[in-house]
Amino acid sequence: MTVTTRRTWVVTRPAARGSVVLALLGLALGGLTACSSDPVDPARAGTVVVSADLPFASLNGATAAGRAPGSVLVRGLVQSGFTTLAADGTVVPDESFGTVEKVSDAPLTVRYTIAPTARWSDGVPVTPADLLLEWAARSAQLDEIVPELDADGVVATTPDDVVVFGAASAALVRASAVPAVEGATVTVVYDSPVADWQVALDVNLPAHVVGRLALDPAAPPLPTGTPTVPAAAGTPAAGATSPGTGAATTPATDAPGTPTPTATDDADATDDSDAADASDATDDADATDEAAAWALAVTTAVQQQDRAALVPLSRVWRAAGRAGDVTADPTLTTTTGPYVLARVDASGVEAVRNAHYDGAAPAAYDRVQVRTDLDPLAQVDALAADEVDVAAPLSTTDVLAAAERLEAVALRTDGDAVLQLVVQESAGGVFDPAAHAAAADPAATATDLRRAFLASVPRDRVVAGAVQPLWARADVSDVVAAQVGPTGPAAAPGEQAEPGAPVTDDPLTVRVLTNTADPVRATALELLTAAAAEAGFDVVPVDADDPSQTLRTRPEDWDAALVPVAQEDLPVAAFVARWRSGGATNVTGHSDAALDAVLDALAAQADPQGAAESLAAASDALLAGGAALPVVRTPALTLAAVRDREQDPGLPVVTDVPVLSASLADLTSWWDWARTADG
Repeated sequence: MTVTTRRTWVVTRPAARGSVVLALLGLALGGLTACSSDPVDPARAGTVVVSADLPFASLNGATAAGRAPGSVLVRGLVQSGFTTLAADGTVVPDESFGTVEKVSDAPLTVRYTIAPTARWSDGVPVTPADLLLEWAARSAQLDEIVPELDADGVVATTPDDVVVFGAASAALVRASAVPAVEGATVTVVYDSPVADWQVALDVNLPAHVVGRLALDPAAPPLPTGTPTVPAAAGTPAAGATSPGTGAATTPATDAPGTPTPTATDDADATDDSDAADASDATDDADATDEAAAWALAVTTAVQQQDRAALVPLSRVWRAAGRAGDVTADPTLTTTTGPYVLARVDASGVEAVRNAHYDGAAPAAYDRVQVRTDLDPLAQVDALAADEVDVAAPLSTTDVLAAAERLEAVALRTDGDAVLQLVVQESAGGVFDPAAHAAAADPAATATDLRRAFLASVPRDRVVAGAVQPLWARADVSDVVAAQVGPTGPAAAPGEQAEPGAPVTDDPLTVRVLTNTADPVRATALELLTAAAAEAGFDVVPVDADDPSQTLRTRPEDWDAALVPVAQEDLPVAAFVARWRSGGATNVTGHSDAALDAVLDALAAQADPQGAAESLAAASDALLAGGAALPVVRTPALTLAAVRDREQDPGLPVVTDVPVLSASLADLTSWWDWARTADG
């Protein structure tokens, strides 16, 4: 394995590690007397550069833009909270931030206790006001109108003189009473049980910042233009919403709390330092008092339902956290994690060490840059040139081949979202009972057709032909409830019907919707088309400019859809909404009274073990009814430079970087390699 060192000679890395003396001997003999060395940038060794085509859109995790994969990635780096969500849907607590306890089942009562170590990056403590603001935004109890949402789930234009946060949560809408505050605790009482209670409420935007931006007449307005950050395909753009009277002060280019050293005379420095410390202490106290006053204003507005304050608060909350420049929006630089944003632009974001973080997992590096301006092959080239330290390019055969040619690189592959085939049961298509009105039992006829079509899917061949070339360990997935997580509860094996003889004398046309720009889905569709023909189905690809929009808004255009299913921030509620009759995200029109009863019980199951069992039962019912079929997890690729501190001076050393799964609702755990445990 050959690498070019920072000097002009080329050595094999194993020899350099075991026989450095040979290189030194060469120098002594004069063979390399003319060698020169490149200057080493001290800052580079403390700066990790990550490349991923996942543009950042917003830090507001309660909005569609904030739930886009690039936003989830950045928020996982800069934001801490009471809990995080694992890939299998389990909840992981962070007691250095606080605790979440279920103190009663009847009614469901949840108590949040904020730890004294929970602080915002401007040094202000996290307070109950931060949770009250989020409850106000997510419970919809204070919204005066039901907001209109566009096709991407973004709040459309709303009147300026109404209270509308427009971010109703399926969990918190069941907590209609204003939470009770006592000291550092907040208690939420639910009207009915909620399965996702552990992750239903957490800190999001800083109440003291939002309060000032909304309620301080002296604050300039937030930017109203569309951010310059590019949106990825399928990622909602962070469109403009008119803010209220509030807005941003201009933060420093560097993160808050990051000092800029200056040269001084030693004697004068001592006196100046003492004076500066006293001045800083006074300034900090004043800033904390001011922040407390704005946080109290938010608390009062929520508790007293003060409309005059809630109108601008809701307006600013909708707009905050999505500006394209950190100097224009202080909510971008006020977070609770080990890093804090210092730059946001079209090339990506840069985060620096949070000097005020006092939690259990502080920053391991001085800076982390997330670049989103490189195509997949360019990411591989940048890694080879030491311009990038970690890359998560789209996995294709060309990209994987280029990555495998690199030296001194850790190459990891794994699975991401679960690719599922879902069947359209309404809108007059071939699997709609209404299309078989002449049959003795139209519903049974449609069910049999759905089951026969899904039974024709050659899952093993799809795995072998579409995914295993990119991820050798790929296998058939049985996870129907992928909203909970790609490794969540699986359906019982053996539920899929066996393919049989053709169902009719004449082939039945099935219009299949998928994104054929993705090579994995394109290959899967080819294999499906050939196998379905043997079972009497003529598969026709749906020509759609935007498959995701067609999936949601034009059910009459497709009969089946091959789609990757991502994890959701409220896993159980999302699964219920997708499969219950008339559910908010039920795009297939599936309706089953018996399944509805199971889903209703699941939505109210506050015990995690009981919820897992109900998820498995619901998954079995969906397979038996021919509603959906999981096929395989989509492949993911992550590359990390392998370096030695002595052999690679001036470059950061990264270790144990896992595969980046962009479909996860929470990527906090992916960043574990960029943190140190317990300070």
